[in-house]
Amino acid sequence: MNMSPRSKVYLDQLYAHLDKLPEDERLDAVKEIESHLAESIANGQPEAVVLARLGHPRKLAKAYRSEYMMGRSAARSFREMMALIGFYCTTGLLSVMVIPVLATIAYGFGFCSVCIALAGAIRTFGVTWIQIGFGPDMQVPTEWSLAVALPIAGLVGGIAYASWKGLHKYLSFLSSRYKATLPGSQAQA
Repeated sequence: MNMSPRSKVYLDQLYAHLDKLPEDERLDAVKEIESHLAESIANGQPEAVVLARLGHPRKLAKAYRSEYMMGRSAARSFREMMALIGFYCTTGLLSVMVIPVLATIAYGFGFCSVCIALAGAIRTFGVTWIQIGFGPDMQVPTEWSLAVALPIAGLVGGIAYASWKGLHKYLSFLSSRYKATLPGSQAQA
């Protein structure tokens, strides 16, 4: 394609904003947009209109990064998940509230469920400094500690799991919304 300087600048900016992706992914994204530009212009659409419809290169790069991150294996490291959450927290006010709340509940309650089960097991063996009760005058007998702690840990763990699933569904929803902004996706929808 014999590209105009304007299209060349756009593609260069897109490439620069895709700096967090592997090189082959960056090149594929730029080639896809270059092909879209060439096809649209060949079909008689003005270059300015096509570029305006694509939006700012930074936003388009964000959509590509989102698609790349969500397309990776479901088994992510903690660091990768935190990077993904950080990425989505920048997408809007609702995300700034929803994502941290769900992530805090998921990780916090998950940790607490393990601690509750562990505390019940330790107290069963006679550790007196761990207290399990339902009020000031209703202490659980030591021999019942594990039997009481496990259902509570299961309930807290269930809340953690539900929050984790909710977080995953919300992130998938955001990713699909970004994917819908990619060129050609309106035709597929």
